[in-house]
Amino acid sequence: MTSFESVTLEVPDPTAAAAFYKAFGLDSYVNVRASDATTTGFRGFALSLVVSQPGNVDAFVTAALDAGATTLKPSTPRRRP
Repeated sequence: MTSFESVTLEVPDPTAAAAFYKAFGLDSYVNVRASDATTTGFRGFALSLVVSQPGNVDAFVTAALDAGATTLKPSTPRRRP
């Protein structure tokens, strides 16, 4: 498995993005910088965060919603076999 120590995201509003990631306690791992570059095509990606307990998922989802996120798909617990 590959892991990263940090990631830098280009965003239109670095202040709002920094506050969002700080709500998760991820501000030391997620850096943001301003970008208003015009783009064409798909620039999306997904980052995952693995937590040790199912209750931690609820805490992260609540923090995200409190920081301004919108639920696109409800979280569901994934059980290990």
